[in-house]
Amino acid sequence: MKFLHIADVHLGMENYGRVDPSTGLHTRLKDFIKCFSFAIDIALEEKVDLVIFTGDAYKNSNPNPTHQREFARQIYRLSEAEIPVIMINGNHDNPVSFGKATTLDIFDTLNVFGIRVVTEPELLDIETKGGPVQVFGLPWPTKNLFLSKEEYKDFNDEEITKEIQKRASEKIREFARMMKPDIPAIFAAHLAVAEATYSGSERSAIIGRDPVFSTQVLAQKEFDYVALGHIHKFQDLNLNNHPPVVYPGSIERINFGEEKDDKGVCLVNIEKGQTSYEFIPVPARKFVTIDITIPEGQDPTDTLIKEIEKYDLAEAVARIFYTLPGEKKNLLDFNRINTALEEAFLITTIAEKTKPLERVQRVEISENLGMLEAMDKYIQNNPDLVPLSGELKTYAQKLERELEDTEGG
Repeated sequence: MKFLHIADVHLGMENYGRVDPSTGLHTRLKDFIKCFSFAIDIALEEKVDLVIFTGDAYKNSNPNPTHQREFARQIYRLSEAEIPVIMINGNHDNPVSFGKATTLDIFDTLNVFGIRVVTEPELLDIETKGGPVQVFGLPWPTKNLFLSKEEYKDFNDEEITKEIQKRASEKIREFARMMKPDIPAIFAAHLAVAEATYSGSERSAIIGRDPVFSTQVLAQKEFDYVALGHIHKFQDLNLNNHPPVVYPGSIERINFGEEKDDKGVCLVNIEKGQTSYEFIPVPARKFVTIDITIPEGQDPTDTLIKEIEKYDLAEAVARIFYTLPGEKKNLLDFNRINTALEEAFLITTIAEKTKPLERVQRVEISENLGMLEAMDKYIQNNPDLVPLSGELKTYAQKLERELEDTEGG
């Protein structure tokens, strides 16, 4: 049996671009649609038996109608081809307030042929053209999935996170034991894994609030493939072992933190006890950073242009940093430099690098800290804030309660 594993589409990311007057669409939206459409093309050309999407359809939980239309167009192509699709709810798909619909619920509501949306832990028995398959789906683990409002009212951040991790881990082991031994089994989830390598654009959550799981917990022997979403960098966390534990990564670059990351999807061949996969790149927009120190005695404009010519900037998002002697600062010919950059899609920056200010050694803040503990450490490292410590913590606790009220109903 063959299936396609896609994650982190993030339609609606519209940085580093402009509105295309011929279509009315933002050029970066068109980039994301292009990559997503390319992925669906692969599924159709390879005649896959199943597509698994492991979460984060949009940049946030409130997509506009245009973004919804473009995402639905691609999913409908799979439905028309009678290819079953499993969609796992990601953290960007979750509503801010308890009880509101997720961004993916519309597919269940409309009863789109072959589409299954997973918004709570669920075991699905799927019939495909290549035979039956078991899919255990685990959406982004929120308090609402694993804790009742009454249970966690006296918990601090760290205790809530640890309890979610514990209960979700128990749920993974429980469902692994339920797998039928003679049918291929897939575990599909939107999760953060402790051993994963981040690409630089995912760490937007409040420190210490995201549950994190070990590869060992996910790689239960009953599973034949673990399909993950959330981390934007392609990686197999259980390389050369059974089962593969794979993030395909996001399908398009979000920012310069992902400049060197390949973007793509995974084409998986699976049978009971034996799985192989191939990472297939998509035509993501190039991001390029040029960083040059111009030596004494050289013409700064000529030297910078020679450096620019070393790079393929055709249709790239690029930024240029330079360091040069003080007396040469007024000798740069920006008309010539801009001409040398004409092939680029967008130049975000042409700037002189400044010497960084000396900083006081930071107090270490880890992801395992609760919000108040992390704030304590931050205040300790900023003497000017110490007199305001009590007031800051009071406001932080009030904000946290308000957040919990909106999430918990």
